[in-house]
Amino acid sequence: MIKSYAKVNLFLKVYKLKGKYHKIKSLFTIVENLYDEIVINKNKLKMDKIKCNIKKLETENFIYKVLEILRKHKVIKNFYSITLKKNIPLGSGLGGGSSNAISVAKAFTNNKKILKKIAKKIGMDCYFFIKEFNTAYVKGYGNRVYKRRTRVIIKKENLIFTNIEVDTKLVYSQFDKIESWKNRKEQNMLTIPALSLYPELVKFANLGFMSGSGSTFIKNNKNKP
Repeated sequence: MIKSYAKVNLFLKVYKLKGKYHKIKSLFTIVENLYDEIVINKNKLKMDKIKCNIKKLETENFIYKVLEILRKHKVIKNFYSITLKKNIPLGSGLGGGSSNAISVAKAFTNNKKILKKIAKKIGMDCYFFIKEFNTAYVKGYGNRVYKRRTRVIIKKENLIFTNIEVDTKLVYSQFDKIESWKNRKEQNMLTIPALSLYPELVKFANLGFMSGSGSTFIKNNKNKP
């Protein structure tokens, strides 16, 4: 069984959109006791299949893209049946999809070139999971990852789960719309865009600071950098 860990952003600075993506500056750390569980087996059928406790992830899943890329680069030839138990909430700003993708990729290869190709296709959080650092500064398009000497310990007990699924692309799009938000000194610069799109998150904002594009909050006074 593979443990596919969640991450949190202890701060997040977002820069103006250039091309397709935003540059960021952030501090990531693993959530020590929150992870999805993955089991990989060969599938005799000529197709990949995912079985998951969240049904929509059986058809819409980054893992399919990972297996396709690995096959294209001749890392694998077979097809696989993958059991995925999701414990990381969807749309929570905890990087669950990226973590799952890299966890599966690393079960087959440690080739950094191939892993980076996967990261480029799937998302900037992937680069952090490739490195396997507990705590790291992440810059650029997520591709510059630097280990932090002092580890920051975060557990799921330090988190506030809102049970609200946030659309990351929508939050970034909202960030782009209002110039004044970009000058605010927020611990997470996506907070106000997320709250404007999902007003039901507002009641949690005084209890902690938001991770990623939301919807999870880290409780106040817990490891603020």
